[in-house]
Amino acid sequence: MSLRLNRVNEAVEHEINRILRTYFREETVRITVVGALISQDFKFVQVKFSVVDGDNGCHAVKFFSKYKNFIRRKLCEKLQLCHMPTLKFELTNAIAQGNHMIDLLDVIVKDEGKL
Repeated sequence: MSLRLNRVNEAVEHEINRILRTYFREETVRITVVGALISQDFKFVQVKFSVVDGDNGCHAVKFFSKYKNFIRRKLCEKLQLCHMPTLKFELTNAIAQGNHMIDLLDVIVKDEGKL
């Protein structure tokens, strides 16, 4: 992946998180965008998000389907791209996996302390 694509991916992820915290603070307190992957032709962005606290993500999926055009408009205002890509939101369990890994590491540390 090229350096420009990486920078655009990071910018999209950062801006969507900023938009969520600025305009939808109450609705998105448990939603975090964990990644963005833009296509080579800059026409599509796959935005991966995760939900904190064991929520099943149903609320988040409905939220993004309702507000994706608003988010796209705000993203267009901030980023300087020739064409504003179409956003596709995808639920991932990255935060839950990370929490599980931390719990496993805690168990290992406790077990090593007993030896």
